[in-house]
Amino acid sequence: MSDRPPQRLLDTPSWLLTQIAAGAGRRSREVFDSIGAGRYHYAILCAVEEFQPCSQAEIGRRLHIDRKDVAQRVGELEEGGYVEREPDPADPRRNLVRMTRAGAAHLQSIASELARAQDGLLAPLSVERRANFVTALQQILDR
Repeated sequence: MSDRPPQRLLDTPSWLLTQIAAGAGRRSREVFDSIGAGRYHYAILCAVEEFQPCSQAEIGRRLHIDRKDVAQRVGELEEGGYVEREPDPADPRRNLVRMTRAGAAHLQSIASELARAQDGLLAPLSVERRANFVTALQQILDR
C-alpha cells in the first residue's frame, strides 16, 4: 500500500502549494534557528539592503508586516549592530533605517545558508525548471 495522496489532491494547486510551503517553512526555520535569526530579520535586512535608507513604515508596507512587528524586529537588529536608525531629516517623526557592515555580513550569512536549503527544496528540478517555477510563483504573488 502506498502513502501517495489521492490524485484529486495532487491535481489541486492550492493543496500542492500548502504542502510545499510546510516543508519549505521547516527548512527555513532550521536555517534561521542555526544562525540565531528569524524570518522577519531576514526580510527586513533584504528590504533595507535594497531600499535604504527606508522608514520602518515603508519596510512594513513592502513586506506586509505590521508596524509594531517591524519596530520590534528593527530594534532587535539594531541591538545586534546590524542596522542603525536615525531621524528622517524630511520628517523627524520618522526613523530611517540603514544597514551596517555587520548587517551586510549577517545578511550574506543567512542568504548563503538559505540558498543551500532552497537547493534542497528544489532538487528535483533542473536549473531551467527552477527559474520557471520561481517566475510562475512571482506571477501568482503579483496578482
